[in-house]
This record gives sequence, structure tokens and C-alpha cells, in this order.
Amino acid sequence: MKFIALLLALLFTPPAQAQRPPADVAGGRDHPLVGRYEGAVLRHHRPRDFDEFRMVNARVLPADTRATGSRINERNSMPVSGRAWRLRYDGPEGRSALEVMRNHQERLAANGFETVFACRAQECGTPAELWFAVTESVPGPSSGLHSGWENQLYTLTKLARPQGDVYVALLVITFGQRAQVLVDVVEPRPMETGRIVFVDASAMQRAVAQTGRIALYGITFGFDSAEILPASRPTLDEIAKFLRANAALNVVVAGHTDSQGAFDYNVQLSTRRAQAVVAALSRDFAIPAARLTAFGAGMATPVATNDNDAGRAQNRRVEIVKR
Repeated sequence: MKFIALLLALLFTPPAQAQRPPADVAGGRDHPLVGRYEGAVLRHHRPRDFDEFRMVNARVLPADTRATGSRINERNSMPVSGRAWRLRYDGPEGRSALEVMRNHQERLAANGFETVFACRAQECGTPAELWFAVTESVPGPSSGLHSGWENQLYTLTKLARPQGDVYVALLVITFGQRAQVLVDVVEPRPMETGRIVFVDASAMQRAVAQTGRIALYGITFGFDSAEILPASRPTLDEIAKFLRANAALNVVVAGHTDSQGAFDYNVQLSTRRAQAVVAALSRDFAIPAARLTAFGAGMATPVATNDNDAGRAQNRRVEIVKR
């Protein structure tokens, strides 16, 4: 009987579910000029329409750090500004950092990039100093790159173009049985100015009366989040004034994104942002929640092209729509 019971258990026990391969970070995608090593997984993706920092272009030494008070300084780096990306990949198991780096260098050279500075291990100066200089050079959240500076390789390349040079920095290290790749890309261009837009309650009144909706650009959020930034307060105040003056009016608060990232992810992000606006109006301005309906349209209803920064900026908005 024990043998039969054991046999039945083996026959009817479902097989262990196959382990799913790791997936890219939500909303992430490769930079078209850089690409990725075959089998690598994108773990971190942070694009910025405009940022300013320094890219390492020489050996990083403790003496320079002591002299300037910072690991990254005018002795070992160059200032860059413009549209920027930081990406981090986990390479496939068993592939060395050297193999991954040389494949990236080959791809960049094929795309017309020239090497500005390249080094390996001790050639980079003090290994830990270089690692910290590169990983901490970009302001904002950490990329999650593990320290493995004993086997690190670094390359800074430049693509000369009439419309502005493109810089790509690669830091590749060994962590366990995998290579990790940190990629910084900058397309130098001037910062857009005149982007502060303010719409008061009377303008909302006119627009909703004429078209049934108003697009607002004065509500801003933290990068890749639904956190409403403090600069949004004046616009929220004007929305509340408009709604108090029209006590019988119910509205849809619609969030919209540009086309960067995955479709489903943008729908979720725009929904969370719309919900955050509804919550703020209800909590901070005493607007009844029953009058407000949150809706996330994602990238589905652009008002401009998504092929350039100016168009994408117009598509990132919050709309108040008459119900």
C-alpha cells in the first residue's frame, strides 16, 4: 500500500513550474545607438529630457580627489549637458566583462563613434575611485550596480554630428558569473526655456465651456512616479477654484504620457498620476471625490508628434474633462 501511495503521488504531483527568464524593467528600452549584448537584461532605465553632469575622460586618482574634494572633477572628467539616459544591464551568465565590452566597442565603432578614453582595471587609476566616480556622477536614484572594480573596464566614446555630438560612456564589471553594464548617453542640446505654463480658473472656465476640456501643464510629477511636485500647488488651487464656482459640474481627471516606454506601463503610470490629482483635490481642497473620476489614457491621445522633445512635452499633461 505504501508503494502504491508513493506511485500515485509521483504520477499526480504537478511538475515544478519552469523558472521564467528575468524580464526588463517596466517601461525600459535600449538606446538605438548603443543596443545591448545578446541575452542581457535591462535592470535600470532613466531618461531625462535635460541634465548636466560630468563624464570621466582620464584616470581617477586619490590625489586628485584630495586636491578637489570630489572623486569626479576637472582633472578626470568633462562637463556634458543635454538629453541624457542612464541604463544598466545584467549580462548573460558565463560571458566575461571583456567580451561584453569589446562587443559594445565594436558596435559603437560601426555606428561612427570614436574612443575618447578607455582603460581596464589598474589602468583606470585607483579601481574603487573610478567606480565611485562613474556611478555617482549622475544625480538621482542609484542604478543598483554592484561593486566589482577589480575587473572593471571603462570606455568613453564620441559621435561627431552637425546637430550636436553624442557621448556614450560604458562601465563594465564582473559580478559573480555575470558582467554588469552601466551605460550613460548624452546628446548635447540647449535646455528648453519658457516651459512654465499657468492656467487660472477663469481660463479653465472658458475652455471647458467652449470645448468641454482643458489641458494643463502646471501639474508636474517626480520622475517615473505619481508623486505630485510642490510646484504644482498653484495649478491645483486654480482647479479647485474652478470646481467650487461650478458646484454642479463633475469632471474626469485624465492623465496623459508621451510614447516613451511600454504602452501598458504608460497607461498604469498615467492612471496613478490622475488618481494622485484626484486625491490631492479631495484631501487638500475639500472637493468631493464623487465629482472627480480618475482616468489614465497613457500615450493613446497625443496632441503633438512624439518624434521630438517639444512634441513629447506637449503630450505629457493632465486634462480636466467635463462629464
